[in-house]
Amino acid sequence: METATFRNPRLVALILLVVISAGLSSLLSLGRQEDPTITNINAVITTLYPGADPARVESLVSQKLEDELREIPEIDTVTSTSSTGVSVVQIELMETVDPAIIEKVWTDVRNATDDARRNFPADVLAPEFTSDRFGAFAAIVALTPARDGVTPAIRGRYAEELADLMRAVPGTKNVETFGLPEEEVLVRLDPGLTASLGLTADQVSAAIRAADAKVQSGRLQSPESDLLLEVTGEIRVLDRLRQVVVADDGAGHVTRLGEIAQISRGPREPASDHALSGGREAVLVGARLEDGLQVDVWMARLKEALDGFNAAAPRSISADLIFDQSRYTAERLTEVAWNMGLGVALVVAVLLVTLGLRAALIVALVLPVVSLATLASMNAIGLPLHQMSVTGLIVALGLLVDAAIVMTDEVRQRLSHGMAREAAVGDAVGRLAMPLLASTLTTALSFAPMILLPGPAGDFVGAIAISVVFMLGWSLVVALTVTPAIAGWVLPRGEHGHGMSGGAMGRLFHRSLLWSVRNPVRSVMLSLILPVTGFAALGLLTAQFFPGTDRDQFHIEVELPKGTSILRTRALAEAMDADLRSTQGVTHVAWTIGKSAPAFYYNIVGNRDNDPAFAQALVTTASPEATAALLVPLQTRLNRDYPAARVLVRGLVQGPPVAAPVELRLVGPDTATLRQLGDEVRDVLLGLDAVTIVRSSLEGGAPKVAIDIDEAAANLAGLTLGDVARQLQAGLDGVTGGSLIEGSEELPVRVRLGDDIR
Repeated sequence: METATFRNPRLVALILLVVISAGLSSLLSLGRQEDPTITNINAVITTLYPGADPARVESLVSQKLEDELREIPEIDTVTSTSSTGVSVVQIELMETVDPAIIEKVWTDVRNATDDARRNFPADVLAPEFTSDRFGAFAAIVALTPARDGVTPAIRGRYAEELADLMRAVPGTKNVETFGLPEEEVLVRLDPGLTASLGLTADQVSAAIRAADAKVQSGRLQSPESDLLLEVTGEIRVLDRLRQVVVADDGAGHVTRLGEIAQISRGPREPASDHALSGGREAVLVGARLEDGLQVDVWMARLKEALDGFNAAAPRSISADLIFDQSRYTAERLTEVAWNMGLGVALVVAVLLVTLGLRAALIVALVLPVVSLATLASMNAIGLPLHQMSVTGLIVALGLLVDAAIVMTDEVRQRLSHGMAREAAVGDAVGRLAMPLLASTLTTALSFAPMILLPGPAGDFVGAIAISVVFMLGWSLVVALTVTPAIAGWVLPRGEHGHGMSGGAMGRLFHRSLLWSVRNPVRSVMLSLILPVTGFAALGLLTAQFFPGTDRDQFHIEVELPKGTSILRTRALAEAMDADLRSTQGVTHVAWTIGKSAPAFYYNIVGNRDNDPAFAQALVTTASPEATAALLVPLQTRLNRDYPAARVLVRGLVQGPPVAAPVELRLVGPDTATLRQLGDEVRDVLLGLDAVTIVRSSLEGGAPKVAIDIDEAAANLAGLTLGDVARQLQAGLDGVTGGSLIEGSEELPVRVRLGDDIR
């Protein structure tokens, strides 16, 4: 059995042929991406409560959601942020949760959200559950007007067309838009005429909904036919809205909506979010790639679709690719492949010097064979090529040749003593099989904790260990089958030499060995120089669990005080954008205002929605060196030039996503006390030199206007406090009433009081 491969050269040729074919085939079909795919254990529930202050949002929405969610055993932490009109609840599952049941857990979360919703006030909008916003976009496209005068409606329609086109590209997981203008039909009531008719905005809204026939009215069935009955009157044009009857006097005289209101169609104001690219109004469209696919192949298809879109679009609209993950993936894998090639060259060089030409070539054969076999195994389990898996291949380079070196040297030793080739091979394999198996298992088991590490950290570093274990396993198989057979065929008999047996280098090596044997204390002291120097230098190194990354990109987060309008936030973002674009080394800047920007890196988490006081910039620089040179000076300059805003300039680092390097949590029953203690902690932390910015989830609420209503006077006027509140809301925000259907689009109709009717 030990000499089966030696006695059957065709078997060795078959093994090599199968491994090479499977490896090359896997290399062509393996997924290629920049970074590992991290299992998403986070979700966000966003609930709008128009007009409510943070305290009401907390007690009536956020707290009820938290109470329901905490009953789900797989949830680790639930945190909420309650601001004016918005509740944002963030969910993080336990790291030990089985990935196979995560979708089931999300279903439980949706059910718990529905249960909590039953206890919400009537004017709270439906909660929005999101669990697919985590992870990097593989492509980000900026749709910008090439000239002034392009209306938001046109920009929005072409952006939706572009998003549909990107969704149709095979391999696209999902597509999101940022800064997409929302169209609506605005019914602005004349307050005087409306009041003279005794109408409120709610009543007008109800009249529009009643006149908007969109439902089936019944069925007419007979032995010959089965027909649907439908009442005509569906709102499709603005003139139809103007003809809606809102009041009658009982004598046959009616009042139509067009007589008391101005009706217009246009972008919703104020918009919930904005986007900028290159200093111009834009819509950002981001696309994510399905896990395990080849990003370069997918990107080629996307670019082809983008070229077709630009060719068909008018010259006033331009769609530009501002982020291409395939370029970074190619650069990252090329860099790693270069390091791997350098490692192979060093290993082969050492083997040539220490083993000699023939033995070195035998051992060197192990490198490509084991690498290709490992690629085939990775393909079988669906592990793609990315920086972590290829790093594992590099780590294993020095380990996988050990078994081949020992086996080759063992066969050569027997041949040098005159043993027959078949006997030498059989004796070497029989003697080394168990020791090599034991050493391989112990080394592989040392990497097992990385494979078993749960959560995002395990997803990130686990690929390194899996690659190493695969390479070690295949190196053992090759060392027990292919290596001894080739060594038995190729190595000469009767030679006792090795790579350093002759020449000046051989003599120097021989003398060094003799000196070490004769001077054991000195040789040990010399061998300790490097380790001792390393330990001494440990205190000078920067302590960081995951290193930074060389990238020609970084991002900036900007926060203004609560209660800041989105228009003011946009004005500040535009000023900062002009400042950034004039900075040397910056090549492109894209902004989102009112929500998080599309993530261009795998550990950037975007969980800010409906936040008028928030803006985020994606900055591209001329080179990674330019990024490193800009981060600290830019943080200092922006803090100085924009004191009204809280600005955080963030570079990119490796590892699982974290909100901040250090997080503190204060727990207690009283909100006011927690806010006071939080402010004290913030003041202490801001006094530290190394601290750039401190944020807390419980800060001073947004300013508000309190209206003190005389309840008795309101009752005499036939109004309740609720009626007054609804009238105020209708005058400021409007009331939704029906919708207008145009083709495949549905535009909401908003009714509000106004004083600009002409």
